[in-house]
Amino acid sequence: MLQLFKYSLTISLTCLTFFNLLAQVTYILEEDPENFYCENGIEIDSCNYHLLYDEAYNWMNTPYKYAGNTKKGIDCSSLIKNIYSKIYNLKLNGSSSYIYAQTKEITDQNQLKEGDLLFFKINKKQISHIGIFLKDGYFVHSSVHKGVTISNLNEKYYQKYYFTAGRIP
Repeated sequence: MLQLFKYSLTISLTCLTFFNLLAQVTYILEEDPENFYCENGIEIDSCNYHLLYDEAYNWMNTPYKYAGNTKKGIDCSSLIKNIYSKIYNLKLNGSSSYIYAQTKEITDQNQLKEGDLLFFKINKKQISHIGIFLKDGYFVHSSVHKGVTISNLNEKYYQKYYFTAGRIP
């Protein structure tokens, strides 16, 4: 009888584990980064650099935390450093103004490419914010009020504080 109970319990746990795993896989498959971007006005096609979009998507809705560097909270420069490390295998150091010093400036917004860096002077004196350009004016960044989000350079707020763009050579 004890042997039958152990066998039954093993089958039950195996089935439970299988269905939990199946539920997790189903949940993962229901998350669709392309659909997310489409809902936010960004059409991704085969010409786009999908690793950039996938990694940015992995950080979406992470709350802002000054000097934070994890999914529990992250600031703008740490977000850029994490994404660049993961997809470009580049180690960037320092604040947004220090990262700016490492770039080749892009003065013409029409020349922006996916992965280029956008710099903002929100306090007017120095570069204090950074984002990664996606396409069609959209960029990903960690906002103090929204956490990791997508915004557009055409929004009045970002037009007002936009300083320049840069590309890591």
